Amino acid sequence: MKEYNLKDLRTAKNIKLTELAEHVGVSKAFISRVEHGTKDMSFSLAIEIADFLNVSLDEIAGRTPAEQELED
Repeated sequence: MKEYNLKDLRTAKNIKLTELAEHVGVSKAFISRVEHGTKDMSFSLAIEIADFLNVSLDEIAGRTPAEQELED
């Protein structure tokens, strides 16, 4: 499974795990597992989280600009 950049983004914005989980309608444990790479999230959930954190999906996925260019 992919380890997302979610925890770094969330903590940089001083958002608690519980706050994010409640906002997107999942359990705190689910978000924790996503952050640790033991659980994948759906695309629609990733969009909700990105919107809430005001970041891009690429940022959540931990993709760097160089990786993005290679795929273009």
